[in-house]
Amino acid sequence: QSDSELAFRDSLQRFGYLPNPSKFNNPDGLPVGFVKDADDRGDWVGLACAACHTNQVNFAGHTLQIDGGPTNADMFALIAGIARSLAATSASMSDPKFKRFADRVLKKVHTPNDEKTLFDSLKEFSAEFSTYVKNSTADVPWGKARLDAFGMIFNRATSIDLNIPTNSKQPNAPVSYPFLWDTHWHNVVQWNGSAPNQLSIERLGRNVGEVVGVFAHTDIKKTIMPPLFFKTSAKRLNQLMLEELQSKLRSPVWPAQWAPIDKAKAAAGRKLYQVYCDGCHTITPRNKPITATRVTMTPISLVGTDSTMATNAADRKSTTGFLERVRMPFFVEPLPKEVTSLELTAKIVVGAILAPPDWDETQGELSAEQLKLLKSIKTGQPRTDGLRTMLSSAKSNLERGNTKDFLQSVADYVEKNKKANEGLAYKARPLDGIWATAPYLHNGSVPNLYQLLLPSAQRVKQFYVGSREFDSVNVGFKFDGASDASLFDTTLPGNSNAGHEGSAYGTDKLTDQQRWELVEYLKTL
Repeated sequence: QSDSELAFRDSLQRFGYLPNPSKFNNPDGLPVGFVKDADDRGDWVGLACAACHTNQVNFAGHTLQIDGGPTNADMFALIAGIARSLAATSASMSDPKFKRFADRVLKKVHTPNDEKTLFDSLKEFSAEFSTYVKNSTADVPWGKARLDAFGMIFNRATSIDLNIPTNSKQPNAPVSYPFLWDTHWHNVVQWNGSAPNQLSIERLGRNVGEVVGVFAHTDIKKTIMPPLFFKTSAKRLNQLMLEELQSKLRSPVWPAQWAPIDKAKAAAGRKLYQVYCDGCHTITPRNKPITATRVTMTPISLVGTDSTMATNAADRKSTTGFLERVRMPFFVEPLPKEVTSLELTAKIVVGAILAPPDWDETQGELSAEQLKLLKSIKTGQPRTDGLRTMLSSAKSNLERGNTKDFLQSVADYVEKNKKANEGLAYKARPLDGIWATAPYLHNGSVPNLYQLLLPSAQRVKQFYVGSREFDSVNVGFKFDGASDASLFDTTLPGNSNAGHEGSAYGTDKLTDQQRWELVEYLKTL
């Protein structure tokens, strides 16, 4: 750590990540979702899906862990802290801080040359990470429970990885971490519905894009044509298996044993839901298997919520640099000098997907359980269409196997991403488990469900985010402030709590009694 002799990974829960005291498969005591990995340079710590998509709810003296729920951690504080620690540790080879680091990393007896090699590597990594954090910094801090994932991904892929600093823009549209249950089955994902999600290639593209935008290494400069693809550290086999596991995730059930639901009020609320909510937010039955779901995309002009995230994704442009006139894949239209950042990022993701994995080595690293899971993924089913074809094509560098169909699926993926934002809208997903996902609206600007049913003029303008203490009456987390909480100010750019109001949403028609009835019904979903 930059200001102490403790290792940075000690007590990562100080940033809001969940402690995981179990030593089973976790001998280093890393928080939930943090994982150890290794390559030829040594051991590394990274983040898997669960770090940002798991939460805990302190409820009536009990602690519930919500798998797939949005974290209330502060990711910017995490990466900024890493950058400061890297800078402090790499300030000088003679500094005791670096000496302690070298002893810990090199472990065995080592020479001055070993230390010099480590120092140079650390110095280089510190500079790279500092650039990454600088490109992830916004004038309005994101705070806990939010980040501008699109802004981070665009900056990483189109600016840092392409080495075009002018492509970088301030990530000024932080949003809540989406909750993951059911999302595998939705036809589109992301708050603005910009990612097609019906084919396996589309889901893999979404996951690779998220990994490339965070900590994966992608060497775009070293390309192979045709088609163009890059060497990447994104582990696509692992992501396919994670996606398969996530497809089985179901929403949490309201803990009625600790806070009983008023059945009469809930029944009245159900009728109100059918009038005001069901047209956009369909119901996912708990007593039936999840199936493919076509979600409603509500135009921003109608829903009226903060438009910054959607407009950034639709309007932001990037220069293509040395990728200009490149066809990715080779039979699609070549890239012009400037395109939307969304389209350019999608092209870079295609290059990362097409990169051939070291198949034999990767297979050898998989556990028996992982191999069983991978083999369970069937070809030809709607939600896993083309998986084995895609992987076999990648294995042979597109020289053998079903090359034509695979490349066409990639081209379709690019084209769908290109057209996804024609018409600004936000996704109205099913609301099962909505009780465990506060704060609300896509940018987390409303602290609880009761407030969401009020006209925006009556919603609180400032509140604190970061508490896990649950408010079972208003349905959300308590927001009266704590020493480690973040202040959310709805008057700042990107933070508006307006919208989702008016006669279409019932906010100017519902009586207060009806609002409480609707809240009671939402607990049952």
